Amino acid sequence: LFGHEPGAFTGARREGRQGLLREAHGGTLFLDEIGDMPLPLQTRLLRVLQERQVVPLGGSAAVSVDFELVCATHQRLREAVEAGRFRADLYYRINGLTVALPALRERQDFEALTQRLLGQIEPGRELQLAPALLARLSRHPWPGNLRQYASVLRTACAMLDAHEDTLQAHHLSEDLLDELDRAQARARPSAGPARPPQNLQELSRNAVAQALENCRGNISQAARVLGISRQTLYRKLQLADGLNDGPKVGFSPPAPPT
Repeated sequence: LFGHEPGAFTGARREGRQGLLREAHGGTLFLDEIGDMPLPLQTRLLRVLQERQVVPLGGSAAVSVDFELVCATHQRLREAVEAGRFRADLYYRINGLTVALPALRERQDFEALTQRLLGQIEPGRELQLAPALLARLSRHPWPGNLRQYASVLRTACAMLDAHEDTLQAHHLSEDLLDELDRAQARARPSAGPARPPQNLQELSRNAVAQALENCRGNISQAARVLGISRQTLYRKLQLADGLNDGPKVGFSPPAPPT
C-alpha cells in the first residue's frame, strides 16, 4: 500500500516498490475490506489522506499523491468505532457518501443476476436454471453472498454434460443440497403454540374417559385398569358429570349397589 525503498527490509525487492497509493496518483484507489485494516495502518492511511503525501517504508522523503478513495467493507464501521477496532477520525474522513449494497437474499433481480453470472462463467453458451431450482436458490439465505452463489454456479456448470443446457438439482454439490433442505425445513410453518400443561383434575377426567372407552363402558373392568375401586370410579364420574368445563366422559353411571 505505501511502497518501500530498495533493501528496506529482509526480502524486499531490490528495485523497491512504488506502492498502491503512488500507483493511484491521478486516479482512484479502491480499498476492499477496509474494516479489517489493522490500527497502525489506519494511522498511516489517515496521515496520507490528510497531508496528501506518502513516505515509502525505509525512505525519508515524502512523495505527493493525488487520488480519489473508494472503500468497501462487510462490517458496520460505526459499531467498530464504538468498540475501538476502527479509528473514529479515519471513519469520519472516509465516510463522505455511504452506499449500502443489498445482500443477495434481499435482491429483487435474482433471475436476471443468475443469467448474467452464467454468461460470465460460460460465455457464448446459452444456459439456464430449471424453474424449480431457481425458486429454491432464490429463497436460500446465502451467507457467503454473491461470491458463494457464483462459486455454486461455476461448480454446477462444470458438472453439465456437453449436450445439456439446463442446470438441475443433481448438478449441485451434496452439501449445498443439504443446506437447501435444512433451510426449507426451517421455513415450514410450525404446528402452532403448544397446549399448556394440563392440571391434575383434567388428567384424571381424561384417564377415566379413556379407560371407559377402552373397556366399552364396563365399570368393573375400567376400575381395574385405573387401579381404583368401583366406588371411587363412580365418584369421579359424578364429579366429571357435574363440571361444565373440561372434557365430559359421556357416561351416566348406574346407582352404586347398596
